[in-house]
Amino acid sequence: MVEKTTDQSNRKAIRSLTSGTKQVLKEPILKKLQEGSTLSSAQLETLLIDLVVEDNLGSHITYEDKASYRSRPGTKSRGVSRGAFNRTLNQARRNVTRCLYTMLLLAYLGLFDSTVFRPFEVVATRIGDYRRIRDILAGKTELTQEDLESVAVTEKTIMSFLEELSSALVLKSELSRKKPNDE
Repeated sequence: MVEKTTDQSNRKAIRSLTSGTKQVLKEPILKKLQEGSTLSSAQLETLLIDLVVEDNLGSHITYEDKASYRSRPGTKSRGVSRGAFNRTLNQARRNVTRCLYTMLLLAYLGLFDSTVFRPFEVVATRIGDYRRIRDILAGKTELTQEDLESVAVTEKTIMSFLEELSSALVLKSELSRKKPNDE
């Protein structure tokens, strides 16, 4: 009987964690970042379920169970096959690894010293600030108008920065940005 109660409490905790994961996936900043990333929404959700849910639960979750909590695109039902979950997880891991190798390649070539990446540093700092604000506000039982405005202004600023970063000019040298467009 104790084992069944533990299993039920684990399932309830997993449901709560996966529900939180799905809420995070709906945030406008995260959506914008995901759109520009190498990860599909299914890959991101799968990666979050694999890493975050298990770590927060503090115990191992089978891939069968993880797969049962993944969303199905275009439906309100949940759950995918274990094979689909594992394929998507492998694709996500491969995409993240390729992204990291790309960043290391750019570092090897000395391009991180370039001013080209300064806007990315600014956005990363703003996102860190935003997360800290969210963490502080998450602990409050009631939000003031000032709290809500602070979050809205910060979100709008970050979204604006992300729009600028999606411009082709960002990944050009300082000299190329000043030169009339020949392309």
